[in-house]
Amino acid sequence: MLVTIILFIILFILLLVLDFKWGRAKHRKNHRPIPLPETSGNYKLYKNGSVLYEQMFQEISEAKKQVDIYFYLIDNDYISENFLDVLKNKARNGVPVRLLVDRLGGYKINKSTRKKLKDAGVAFYFAETPGFPFFFYRLNRRNHRKITVIDGKVGYVGGFNIGKNYIGESAKFGDWRDYHLRLTGPVVSQIHKVMLDDWYLASGETLSPCQPSEDGNHKMNILATDGVELEKEFAKMIDSAQREILIGTPYFIPTDKLQKGLKQAIDRGVELHIMIPMKADHPFVKPAAIPYLKELYGKGATIRLFDAGFYHSKVVMVDETFADIGTANFDRRSFFLNKEVNTFVYDEEFIGDLRTAYFEDAADAIAFDEHWLKRRSFTTRLNQRIAVLLRPFL
Repeated sequence: MLVTIILFIILFILLLVLDFKWGRAKHRKNHRPIPLPETSGNYKLYKNGSVLYEQMFQEISEAKKQVDIYFYLIDNDYISENFLDVLKNKARNGVPVRLLVDRLGGYKINKSTRKKLKDAGVAFYFAETPGFPFFFYRLNRRNHRKITVIDGKVGYVGGFNIGKNYIGESAKFGDWRDYHLRLTGPVVSQIHKVMLDDWYLASGETLSPCQPSEDGNHKMNILATDGVELEKEFAKMIDSAQREILIGTPYFIPTDKLQKGLKQAIDRGVELHIMIPMKADHPFVKPAAIPYLKELYGKGATIRLFDAGFYHSKVVMVDETFADIGTANFDRRSFFLNKEVNTFVYDEEFIGDLRTAYFEDAADAIAFDEHWLKRRSFTTRLNQRIAVLLRPFL
């Protein structure tokens, strides 16, 4: 009996490995790039979920033509209810409202909630619903984007999802540090194109993105990736650095290529700063990061552990010349599995303010150093070993 159980477990694991490997091969062959040329726009940065929600919900409620929204995660709490109520009220007033949510991230949107949305006139679909073939691989393939487009004039993109956690109302995480951008100008048409491509895949409905309603004052780039292109883009950023690289991310699990690039950057005199959260929302993500962080620390990198809440920001700044703010984490899941969208900003004043905010957070964070490494718990050390096997899924 025991031998049979062991053989069954081995066979099951083998099937999962083959499913993932073959699913990955098909994904790479049929990935969906969305090439977007350099554009321009205007922007406002949000670091506080309460302020972001107040502005975004108000603009949705004032929409005249359309509301198109994609979120990776919508929780089941009073913030989420307020958000969905705004959408339902707008749809009842005759404004087309389209809402798309990742199938796993939106698992709390149950049948009753979906019926209420439909009855109010909100067009709702799930994105990236797992299915056969390659169910295990497709289960891991998530759409991690967060995009809102209102009347074709205003767009929102960044790291915040919808829920009370994101305004700091979590006993476990406390304050939530994240970045989100409010956009106007030609750049809105580009994020709309990305959102509507996801909409087409989920609904089969083909829609045209909005046309720019005003000029943009600042050069920008939108990078929409599908689990194939992101590692290459991050490598280009790292290789371009001459003086400084600042990385803020909730999960730091680089590929061998990116880890090598970061070490080479240090060797040519680049100051490397990395900030990750002290608290983790997954038992293996921080342990998985420790070997990479320890190696970079040994080369001279400055690494900080944000302990004033949960650090969910996804930001890369290079040489004070450009900043990347988006949905992509510095991990294998974002590089090779998820759909992500990142915004590149080149405005010196904006980058200066963002850089100042980064170092203010770093000043309040805990140093990743020999003292901290020696004080790691037994559980952390054990999870660190287990995490080696889980890197492709982290």
